[in-house]
Amino acid sequence: MIIDCSQIENKSQLHALLAEKLEFPAYYGHNLDALMDCLTAICRDLTLCLTGWGSLGDWKEGFENVFHYAMEENPHLTIRLECKMQNA
Repeated sequence: MIIDCSQIENKSQLHALLAEKLEFPAYYGHNLDALMDCLTAICRDLTLCLTGWGSLGDWKEGFENVFHYAMEENPHLTIRLECKMQNA
């Protein structure tokens, strides 16, 4: 699954985009702890490619840490962070 992050301006927008694309439950808390919980609960093989990652602000480091730990905890999950957009 490819998710374009190039238009994301803040943490709230990124949480909303991930919740929509990954179909997180309605009670998703839009914070890093909730993100970790949802990512580690994925029970199907999923490769997630986040394009435009380089355009995000300094706050992206917290997300990167969650992605790293979620992949360690969930063998079904692979996350790739791409700084450039994929060609259409």
